[in-house]
Amino acid sequence: MTNMCLTINEGEYFVILGPTGCGKTVLIECLVGIRRPDSGEIWIDNQNVRDKYPEERHIGYLPQDFALFPNMTVTENIAFGLKARKKSKKHIQTVIDMLSGSLNISGGLLSRYPQGLSGGEKQRVALARALDENTREKLASELRNIHDRFQTAFVHISHNFEEVAQVADRVALMKTGSVEQIGTVNEILKHPVSRYAAEFTRTKNIFEGTSDVLENGQTAVCLGNGISLNSCATYTGKVLVTIRPEAICVSDKPFTMSENMFKGRVLKNWNMGIFTRIDIDIGILISAYMPNHPGDGNFGKNNEIIFVHIPPDSVNLIAPSSSGCAEGYAP
Repeated sequence: MTNMCLTINEGEYFVILGPTGCGKTVLIECLVGIRRPDSGEIWIDNQNVRDKYPEERHIGYLPQDFALFPNMTVTENIAFGLKARKKSKKHIQTVIDMLSGSLNISGGLLSRYPQGLSGGEKQRVALARALDENTREKLASELRNIHDRFQTAFVHISHNFEEVAQVADRVALMKTGSVEQIGTVNEILKHPVSRYAAEFTRTKNIFEGTSDVLENGQTAVCLGNGISLNSCATYTGKVLVTIRPEAICVSDKPFTMSENMFKGRVLKNWNMGIFTRIDIDIGILISAYMPNHPGDGNFGKNNEIIFVHIPPDSVNLIAPSSSGCAEGYAP
């Protein structure tokens, strides 16, 4: 791991986020004392605990053991979320049979408790239960409730951005042993400081461009192919532009505002349940999320001509710094 500096505030729900292998577990093990860092210091309550044993640090630690309930059998673990949602016994049994068969945890394994399972078996049971999305959301919500009840600092490691968005006060996004960005969920979503941060948080619209500050104080960004965007950020030079798909407004009628308003053609759409993703050709390809409401018509069909408005304050600019790292420019 490279040099890093993190401050976790008293009573904060802090999440360390990143893909598998980026160093999340190593970092948390250094914090609790299971692993000793080669250099640096770890301060807790104004005391350097780098050389203290885990039991001297007064940190409660839940290891990465797949979060199986130790007092429940494999069957009961898989069925937990389904029972919470009051599914019928027949439905629960059908799901258990399907998942346990597919993941090779059927037969005698179903009656075992987690302590009687191998590491690989625990992994498959946890996967079977994780396939129930509602269970994951319920557990995340309960973690936040426990945090709020006890008002103590929580440090939570995860590779799932949607999961931590429900619980985090702040997030440290990691990449290959270093911290890429620290901020609230909203800050990282709207103002990622690098292509990596934008892609990890599923920003669909990432473009290269050249920006110039205008007399009115706004920044005009040329993306090529005759497309120029106004941004509330202030920067001149080569930039990376990121725009959240949910920030883009779409309509079957022209917008009254003139800046960042385009006419385009729908190339493809996907119904994602609570919203529809629309890919639109406005001279460049952009993706927008359109909320689905009961009674909505067929607006946004393939090849349909529609109108697009991109608010200037949603146009985030990222420029390379002299050190080669990324710097984000927010309004």
